[in-house]
Parts: sequence; structure tokens; C-alpha cells
Amino acid sequence: MENILELKDVSYVYGSGTPFEMVALKNVSVGFEKGKITGVIGHTGSGKSTLVQLLNGLLRPQTGSILLNGEDIWQKPKEIQKIRYRVGLVMQYPEYQLFDETVRADIGYAPRNMGLSPEEVEARVKEAAAFVRLDESLLAQSPFALSGGQKRRAAIAGIIAMRPEVLVLDEPAAGLDPLGRSEILGGLREYQRTCGATVILVSHSMEDMAQYCDRIVALNHAEVFLNGTVDEVFSRSRELAEVGLDIPRIARIAIALQKRGVPLDGNLYTVPGVAKAYLRAWQEKQRRSTAAQAGEGDHA
Repeated sequence: MENILELKDVSYVYGSGTPFEMVALKNVSVGFEKGKITGVIGHTGSGKSTLVQLLNGLLRPQTGSILLNGEDIWQKPKEIQKIRYRVGLVMQYPEYQLFDETVRADIGYAPRNMGLSPEEVEARVKEAAAFVRLDESLLAQSPFALSGGQKRRAAIAGIIAMRPEVLVLDEPAAGLDPLGRSEILGGLREYQRTCGATVILVSHSMEDMAQYCDRIVALNHAEVFLNGTVDEVFSRSRELAEVGLDIPRIARIAIALQKRGVPLDGNLYTVPGVAKAYLRAWQEKQRRSTAAQAGEGDHA
């Protein structure tokens, strides 16, 4: 598959040459496939937040390059703002960045700065609000009158309204209840499928990674540790555990069942996958039991 965004030998060090020097990324080379949702996981301090800030030019790599559709995003430093329209970044707790008088005005802020007509801005505002499942009746309200989850969705809608080629989100569902998480992440999945968008999602929740992502990049000590499909990454659960990363709870249940002799196979990191595997194992057990009983009847 084609990579729309790519890091080549990228390194970034905080406090270089001081006693507080910290290597955030070390010679990282990784690509993000066009039209896919890629999850980025890693323990605290592994380089996740630095990575996402490099992707749209908030930080500039000290060595290496970042390519968007094959072109270095820092080729024209004075035009880096154009890159930020093409690679939209939603930081953690984006609701704290809401500031305008109405939700409509807040979502439309970036499209207006892009020089779009009022009609186009309004169309994008409504489209983005629909994707994040924010009712149109809320657009006329003050963003500060919204609930916490609604504020989060409004902030994300403000980035989606730019129609970026790549949407990068750093812990977009952090601190939300299960319903809020499913509304936001389900809306992002719908956005990706409808628009064919490329989404990069940072999360500590392995359940979210398993349910919503196509691929996963795992970071460890400033380097890429694993990079592959969800199947490929979560099938290496022991290696993930060794570097302090978890696997979905349902995957741990599946492993426990396997240790008890239940022959499970297939997708063992989501609830539907494990349920199907367990059903197959049960049906096979029933088939063998029926066959054995029939054999005993023949001998009688």
C-alpha cells in the first residue's frame, strides 16, 4: 500500500547538551498507509507525543525528514502553516482550546482562515458536526454550555472541517466514559470510511486499538518496536508485555482459555472475534461428540 506520510531516519532530542537531555525519537523510519487508521502505542516517555507533533510541523526534526506525499514538509519552512491544514492535529483535551462565541464559529474558525467562502465554511461545519455526532441544534450555542463530551467532539470537528489529508489525534477519548469513547471513536471510524481519510490515533487503550485500527505502530525507548497489522502486533503479546505494553483484556481471556485446552484460533483480540472462535470450538466439540456416539451405536 502507498504511504501518504512517512518519517525517514528522524531523531529528536530535548535539552540537547544539557544535564536534562532526553532522546524522544532515535532514527525512526515509519510510514502511514493512505486511507487506513493507524494506532500508535507505547509506554509513557516512548516518544508518542513527540511523534505526532512532528507529523504536522509543530516540531521540526533535528535529523531526518518527514514526507507528505513524497515531499519534505520542511522544504518551504515559511509555508509550514499549509502543511498544518493538510495534516490536522488534535492534541490531548482539545476542548480547552475552544474560544469562540458559538460552536458554529469555533468549528468554522480554521476553514475561514483557509479563505473559504461563507457558504463553503457552513457546509464544512455541518459535515464535520455530523461526523462527530454533534447535533446541529447545538451549533448556535456557546461551546462553554456543552457537556465535556460535546466539547471534545466540537473541538475535533474543528479539525475535521479543514478536510485534512491526514487526521492525527493524541488520546482523543481520554477521560471520557464508555459511551463518550464509542461516540467519538465510532464517529472517527465513520469519517475514515466515508471520506477515505488517513487517521493516526494515539491511545493507551488496547481495546480501542483492537476495535478501531487497521495497523499499529508500537514505540519503545524512542524507537519503533513493532509495526504491522493489528493481527500481527497483538499476536506478539509476550513481546509487548516485555516492554511494558498491554494487550486487550479479551485477548488475555482467550490466552487463559487456550491454556485450559480450549482450541481457539483466528481474531482473538476483540470480543466478537473471541466469541466466534469459542463458538467454532464448541461446535467442533459437539460434532466430535455426536460422531463418537454414532460410532458406539454402530458397534452395539
